[in-house]
Amino acid sequence: MPEEEIKSLEGDFLVPLETYLSNGVHVGLKYKTKFMKEFIYKTREDKLSVFDVRKIDERLRIASKFISRYEPEKVLAVSNRIYGRRPIRKFSEYTGCMAISDRFVSGTLTNPAIPYYMEPDLLIVTDPSSDKQAIKEASIMGIPVIAVCDTNARINDIDFIIPANNKGKNSIALIFWILTKEVLRLRGIEDFNVPLEEFISKEEPQPYLIKMHEIQKKRRRRRK
Repeated sequence: MPEEEIKSLEGDFLVPLETYLSNGVHVGLKYKTKFMKEFIYKTREDKLSVFDVRKIDERLRIASKFISRYEPEKVLAVSNRIYGRRPIRKFSEYTGCMAISDRFVSGTLTNPAIPYYMEPDLLIVTDPSSDKQAIKEASIMGIPVIAVCDTNARINDIDFIIPANNKGKNSIALIFWILTKEVLRLRGIEDFNVPLEEFISKEEPQPYLIKMHEIQKKRRRRRK
């Protein structure tokens, strides 16, 4: 972003503005849904959407307050995205919440007969698309859902949106690092000195997954 635009956004943020920008939290996708337009600051020359950092920060504050009101063991964080797995595990480790960082088994929230059954009072997900089964079951059970939503998100059954880049490993790590720090602060724990790097995924997608993603992108272009 041009320097004058960055300066125009300066304010009282949870982390320095440069931390948001350097980790790409504000960088969205070329495709945007009508549901996410209110959170978008501008569209770049390369057609990528840019989130309003002030709205990201505001939403993180509200989400943190909301999460802090729940008993830790009644909060469930879910991520089926490879870059989201480590951040939610760390969020779980430090806040005491539950986490599913592997495949979400159908019936986890709706079928008491299965061994994986859970009864959370709040669900947090890293991507409405990848975590749609968890969102669907939470909706059936009347469990509120907080979701990190990129510009392409559809927000069916989502109660609270955190607008942000949920594809980049640094971005999603920063989101959950901030949530962890703020939730703990609101619970009266001020000495959270864990570096952001500990939340960043060490995993990378398998080559075949990257290839499949490229094929899917080509198919979508042909349809257009």
